Order: sequence, then structure tokens, then C-alpha cells
Amino acid sequence: MKRLFALMILLFVPALPAAAQGQTAVDDPRGAIEFIQNLSKDVIAVWSDSKMNSKERYEAFRKLFENATDIDLLAKGMLGRHYRTATPAQRAAYMAAMTDYIVSEFDKRMTQIGFRSLEVTGTKPASGRHGHLFVRTQVARDQGEPILADWRVRKKDGKFQIVNLEFEGINLLITNRDVFSAKIKDVGFDGLVAWLKTQSTMTTGANVAHAS
Repeated sequence: MKRLFALMILLFVPALPAAAQGQTAVDDPRGAIEFIQNLSKDVIAVWSDSKMNSKERYEAFRKLFENATDIDLLAKGMLGRHYRTATPAQRAAYMAAMTDYIVSEFDKRMTQIGFRSLEVTGTKPASGRHGHLFVRTQVARDQGEPILADWRVRKKDGKFQIVNLEFEGINLLITNRDVFSAKIKDVGFDGLVAWLKTQSTMTTGANVAHAS
């Protein structure tokens, strides 16, 4: 009878969600650390590859961060409450512009830092119920003292992705949310999308030139 009861439980009780099975980033700090360390090594390898021209280098960087970042989640977070009030067409136009913009933002921030190498100093659970984890790092630069950078990481379906970056008191998501909100107030939602496209073009051009 006990065996029959156990079999019935296995057959009729639904599988636990991923979070309950210990599959979130906060449950796998070692995996999150290795994810950030490997990303750092890949970025340095791209930037130091003398066989690439500037355009190839940027495209390689773009591919890395498109894969390593949850762009949809970050883009929606940056738009905040305005995402709920936008029309379907406006949302589609905004999300289309945000892939270029977010990759360019990471490229710009890391160029500003003078990113040379990265050392993980620890981890810290992020607030909220999604099991996100901060991977805390110290970034060595070409010039100046090392700076602190915290990478907010999620794990979904076994894959780690970045959902935010904080360094030296600058929160990438919140800073851009404030900028976007001000832009919408000044030029409207469609004006924000047009501005995003120009910023991505300007940033890409500047950083390609920097990498040359």
C-alpha cells in the first residue's frame, strides 16, 4: 500500500518549478561567478585580438553581450511604468531599438572604466523573489585605482544572464530609467525611440574608433 501511495504521488503531483529545484542564480553562486569570469576573459580576448579590425571587434563584443544579457528584461526595467502605457507598436519599436542601445551601453561603460582585468570578490543575494545574485568584482583599469562593479545575474533554464550592472554608485538600469522618463516627458515615446537609435549609432561609432 505504501508503494502504491508513493507511486500515485509521483504520477499526480506536478513537478516543482525551477526555483524550487535550486536552479536560480542565488542557489548556484559558483556557477554565477564562473559565468562572469568567463565573460571577462572572452571580452579581454576580443579587445586584445590584433587580427580583428575595429568593426569586427565591436561585432564580436556585441555577440558576447547579446548572449550574456537578458536584454528584454533589462529593456523593460529601463522603461519602467511607461512600458505598460505604450501601444503594441510603440513597444515593438522600443524593443527593436534597445538591443543596439544596451550593447552599446555596456561597451561604453566598460570603455570608460578602462577595463583590463576582473577579480571576483564575493557574491550577494539580490532583493526580490526571482533568485537573482550580485557577483561582486574589482575591475583593474589601464589607469587609476581599481573600481568596484556588481553584476546582477539571473539563471533561467540553466542559463546565466546579466540583468543589471552597478559600478561606483552608478546603477545602469535606474540611471537609464530616469533618462528615458525625462525624454518621454520632453519629446514623447516616439521621440525616445528616435533618440535611442541616434545614441546607439553615436556610441558604436565612438567605441569602434576607440578600439582601433
